[in-house]
Amino acid sequence: MQTVSYESLRAEQAWMIVSDQLQHRNNLLAKGISHMERHVSELPMASRLMMLRYHLKMSLRQLTSEARQQVRTTPDANRLRQQWLHVHQLFFLLRQIDTELNRATLENDNLRSWVEATEARVYRSALVHLN
Repeated sequence: MQTVSYESLRAEQAWMIVSDQLQHRNNLLAKGISHMERHVSELPMASRLMMLRYHLKMSLRQLTSEARQQVRTTPDANRLRQQWLHVHQLFFLLRQIDTELNRATLENDNLRSWVEATEARVYRSALVHLN
């Protein structure tokens, strides 16, 4: 049986926050792809967003699979450390996605206008709790 401590609850809360953010980016990318596909001239950007979304999904699968295997093989004493490592890996992935998405919006006026109109609610302030 695993003991619940304040630190393990903090790690779980951080995981929920970063997972929510990643889901938000996945949804934003999906909607952005649909928006860009409506204009033939924007198909290269739609393709770029598809590749970014694919990277997000595949990286999540890999990190989740690795985390599940570590839970089975990690002694209880190291489990919290492994939990935080997983959270920080997810946070790094989120930063990669945000960097690429920001770069794309700087290069494409149509995408930038759409993201600015869509991004009425961004939870970036919640990410402060990860540190």
